[in-house]
Amino acid sequence: MEEHVVEVEKLRNVVGGAAIHRDLDLSVRRDEVMTLVGGSGSGKTQLLRVIIGLKHPAAGSVKVFGVSWQSPDTRLVREARQRMGMLFQNGALYSALTLFENIAFPLRQRGGLDETAIRGIVYSKLEQVELEPRHADLLPASLSGGMVKRAALARALALSPDLLVLDEPTAGLDPDRSEAFVRLIERLRRDRRFAVLMVTHDLETLHELSDRVAVLADQHIIACGTPDEVRRHPHRFVRSFFGGERGRRAFEDAAAA
Repeated sequence: MEEHVVEVEKLRNVVGGAAIHRDLDLSVRRDEVMTLVGGSGSGKTQLLRVIIGLKHPAAGSVKVFGVSWQSPDTRLVREARQRMGMLFQNGALYSALTLFENIAFPLRQRGGLDETAIRGIVYSKLEQVELEPRHADLLPASLSGGMVKRAALARALALSPDLLVLDEPTAGLDPDRSEAFVRLIERLRRDRRFAVLMVTHDLETLHELSDRVAVLADQHIIACGTPDEVRRHPHRFVRSFFGGERGRRAFEDAAAA
């Protein structure tokens, strides 16, 4: 198995004719939770888009499971995509489809399964994210924010990915639901050791889940290490992000735990 599930080297990323990333290097190991942080406008979500193959970089190399999204081998690219699951910030569930149909969607796209097998997998994923079978027939509009996150997570897990990408997974959740979602991710990782690449501004979530943290500032990764290592970096964004009252409290709570 690969030592790294994500390898980004010398990335140059352009949006609207302007470079937002230059000479950016980042790697994610197969057995870790890597958290990406950065200020508003630093291009965190744009970087995720490049990593998951929704956008081509202007220059540099991006490999996931050792495969470049620009590889001419379409079979390898397809297989690499099927080893990833993505949880978008707002859930991005299809509003006209029930939860069942949302979770079944990537299974049907992959093909090779009959409806009986798909049904079994869908209900298994609902159980994994602590939703009940009766929720399968609901439309997203009828769900609470926490349930939308769980349903979107079930869809992201449908293909049993080796890499789970989370974009602000606890955004919009109250503290209790946020904590419950973090516990859910922890339990799922214990059950099945997938890697996680996460973008978050939530310091409690960062400290509770992260093995390493990468800081995006000045168009590249300025620091990467454990939360304790990174918070000591002298950059102004790091001092502001980790050094405020919330940052100190989150670090103290994590240390006490």
